[in-house]
This record gives sequence, structure tokens and C-alpha cells, in this order.
Amino acid sequence: MLDTLEQHASERGSARPSISEAWSIRAHGLSTRATRRWAAISAGAALFAYLIAGWLLLSNAIVLTGAESTYYALAFFAAPLALALSAVVLLHRSGQLSAPAALLTAVSAIPACAFTAFSAASFSVGFDEADAGLGSGWFGSSTLIFLGLAWIAGTFALVAPASSVLPKIRIAAIRVLLPSLLAAIAVPVVGILIHAGQIIGVMSATTLLVMALRGDPSVRTASKRQYSPILGKDQATILNPRLTRRGYLTISVWAGVSLILGAGCVVFALTGSLISPVARDSTHAMNLGLAAGALAAIPIVIAYGLTLFQRYGAPFLAATLTCCGSLVLESAAQALGADHLMQWPLTLASALLLGTALALPSGRLLPGRGSFRFGVTVALALAASAIGIFIVTMAAFIAPLGAAALFIWSLDKRSKLMQQPNLPMVYPS
Repeated sequence: MLDTLEQHASERGSARPSISEAWSIRAHGLSTRATRRWAAISAGAALFAYLIAGWLLLSNAIVLTGAESTYYALAFFAAPLALALSAVVLLHRSGQLSAPAALLTAVSAIPACAFTAFSAASFSVGFDEADAGLGSGWFGSSTLIFLGLAWIAGTFALVAPASSVLPKIRIAAIRVLLPSLLAAIAVPVVGILIHAGQIIGVMSATTLLVMALRGDPSVRTASKRQYSPILGKDQATILNPRLTRRGYLTISVWAGVSLILGAGCVVFALTGSLISPVARDSTHAMNLGLAAGALAAIPIVIAYGLTLFQRYGAPFLAATLTCCGSLVLESAAQALGADHLMQWPLTLASALLLGTALALPSGRLLPGRGSFRFGVTVALALAASAIGIFIVTMAAFIAPLGAAALFIWSLDKRSKLMQQPNLPMVYPS
């Protein structure tokens, strides 16, 4: 490629390449260095930026001096920019974006994210000024200007990705206008999805991190194959049908217990102030119902843990125990009441344990050495804890639904196994 550009320059009688040729040289030079490892590092940086911003927002640290500015810098600039760079590298490595298009997208993402952060900070300053009855300053009244600039820069950033998903168009005017129109429409949609609650941003960063790691041959390890003398290679182990039927019966019992107890806790949480003198008011009834419901969710967690442990092994046993500890902490938090100072710290600790439980099984699926997998698993646990906050607080309402689904599934599996003939035991090598 470089030899071709130099040949074109020599044919024109110039020792130096043109501006477009110089741009192409720089783009291809960067593309050779922008490996999937870059994408993984960018996705990891985006993940940690989202997590720090989320913990600043959810804790009392947001009231400290400079914390709000740090929050906007992380949540609206650093995290989305790192997320965009990771996506650009992956799109380029997959062949969706050429080197010049990838470089143009990455460069345009910088002002787009910067103006987005300025617009969010400007709206906050303007709201505080209006709430205090003060006159609006130039920064607080410039929200729409910053939004317009962010929209323009974001459109430039998304033109190349939009062109890559459209079919080839022969008419030059349509080939230019259609991707621009699609990019202009996609900019507010992407912005809302990334910045709405930041949960989608956390999930997107986690997804890109796993995609970058799984596709990097430098950290990939050879998969271990299992051999069965009866079934051959790469076949799942078949257990004794009688033991399997007993296992499904045990799982259905645990699921049924959780279903009955969980349904009762939900009823008490919603109507406890009317039907029981134990609850002082509706808030107290809700706290007691959620506390009992978190404990009632433990049987269904054990049931799911037994199901997954039987098929995938020890990591799911550790995840089950960690999840049960998370529910115990959340039960204690709800039992303390809404006005207790320790309720929110215990809920955050419960969410962190739940995130750890969700991330533990992924450790064996990641490539690389043990220390590398440990670091990535910790990052995934922190990411999952952002979603775990909503799961643990609503565990009392979620558990009966999961219990009903597992109860029906286990009974169906047991009935099908009872209709099958006995099969020999097969052990993995």
C-alpha cells in the first residue's frame, strides 16, 4: 500500500504525497497497530469509567467538591469515547470499516463525546441556577448549542458505520446523502441508549470486552476435549436416569417451596399494612415483605445452582453460595427499614456479591492465563453489580416467577426421563 502511494507521488513529479494520500498512510499505519488488544483495553477503560461514575452517583460522594464534574467527565466523555474506540477497532478488524473510515470515525467521536459532556453539565448548571432563582449564565444557557454541536459531530462519526451497513448505491448523490441521513437519525438514539441510566453502557462495554478477548489469538488457549468410549469425543456425560429423576424431583421441591414462600411474601409486601398488625404502615410492610422475600428466594437459587452444577461443574456451586450470601445481606438491609443509615450500604454490598456470583462462571470461559482471567472476572463482577442493585432490591418479586418456570421445567424433564429406557453410565476421561 505504501509503495503504491509513493509510486503515485513519483508519477506526479512530487516527492511528497498529497493530503489524501498522507491521510491514508497514517490511517493504515495506525490500523496495523490497532489490534484486538487495543479494543479490549478501551472496553475495559469504558467499563471502569462507567462503574466509577455509577458509584459516585449512587453514593454520598457526589456531594463532595469536584465529584459532580468528575461524574460528567467520566459518564459522558471518557466512558462513551473509550466505548466508541473499542467498537471502531472491532469493526475495522472484522472488515466492516476500512482504515481511513475507522480513523475518521475515531477522530469524530472525540468532539461528539466532548460536546455531549458539555451539554449535560450545562443542563445541570442551568437547572441549579433556575432552582436558586439566579440569572442564567452563558454556560447554563448554552445547552441546546452544545447539543447541536454534539449532533453534528456524532453524525460525522456515524457516517462511515452507516455506509458499511447499506447496500452499494450507484448514484453518487444518494450514496452520500443516505448514510448521512441514517447517521443523523441514529445519533440521538445511540446517545439516549448509552446515557440512559448507564446500564446499557455498562452492558455494551462488557460485551465488547468479551468479544475482543475471545477473538484475540494472542490470549486464546486450546480447548480441552473430553472422550467417552461409548459416545466419542466432545459429548456430554450421561448420568444414571434414576439418579437424574431424583435430581429433578429435588429441584422441583426446592422450586415449589420458593414459589409458595415467595408468593406469600409478595402478598404481605403489598397488603401487609391492611391484614397484619405487625406492619406499622405500608412502607414498613414493604420492607418486611422484601426482607422475607429475599430469604424465600434462596431455595430457588439453590435449585438453579443444582441444575447448573450438575451440568457445568464447580464454578456454579461457588456462584450459588455467593448469591445466597447476597440475598442474606439484602434481607438484613430491608429488615433495618428505609430510614436506617445502614440499609443502602448493605444493599450495595449485596449487589457487589450478586455481581460476583454472576461473573464467577465466566472465568473458565475466558482465554488466557489464570491471573488474566481473574482480572477480567473482577471487571465483569463490578459490571454485573451495577445491574445487581436492581435485581437484589426486587428479588422478592422476581423469585416467584423464576420458581414457577423452574418448577414446570423440572417436572417436564422428569416425566420425559421416566419414559426413557435405562442407559449405561458414561464417565468422562
